Amino acid sequence: MLGDSAFLSWFFTLVLLALAARATARLTLARSSGGLTGAARNAELSHAAMGLGMAVLLVPGVPRPPAAVSLSFFAALTAFAVFTWARGVTARLRGQVTNCGCAPKDSTHLLDPHHAIVGAAMIVMLLRPAADMGMDSMPGMTTVLPAGAPGVTVLAFLAYVWVAALVLGYGMTKLLPATVATNRGTGALLGSPATVYGCELAMTVLTGLMLLS
Repeated sequence: MLGDSAFLSWFFTLVLLALAARATARLTLARSSGGLTGAARNAELSHAAMGLGMAVLLVPGVPRPPAAVSLSFFAALTAFAVFTWARGVTARLRGQVTNCGCAPKDSTHLLDPHHAIVGAAMIVMLLRPAADMGMDSMPGMTTVLPAGAPGVTVLAFLAYVWVAALVLGYGMTKLLPATVATNRGTGALLGSPATVYGCELAMTVLTGLMLLS
């Protein structure tokens, strides 16, 4: 779908680069005030890396990275998201307070599993068109997913992606009035819950479009 139009490919590439730039800008601006906490820093680093990684797969006229490189990259991001998620769950079970600094207190940890699932969706997207992405030259790569499983797997991820998009969109609209009223300054706006939800929404929708392509 996205590869059929150079205009769409460039447009979505620029959107992803803008999402990565937002995360990078927040990290940079926060350094002047002591930097972000560990969880918030990790979340923004993941956002920047995911945006850049997805953009590389879409930009027209640029050779795609080797399949093994792309898979390793998104597998590492997914593993990192799972680790962050598990560490947050463990901290909460021990009664420790963890806050990524990117969402309201009652929904802070909802983005942790979301990052892991979106990363897994990117891996499935890369595995699905094995012959088209040069994976046929990698022994065993085309049989990583059993026969008949890719369609079901992709469908399951698509269902999750679109439900998540609805939830994120609703959350963004609920948080936007408070963000406009209370946030002052570029740094506060870049890290506000409504901004983060909006960026998550854009990246989630693009993940779904890439799954369909």
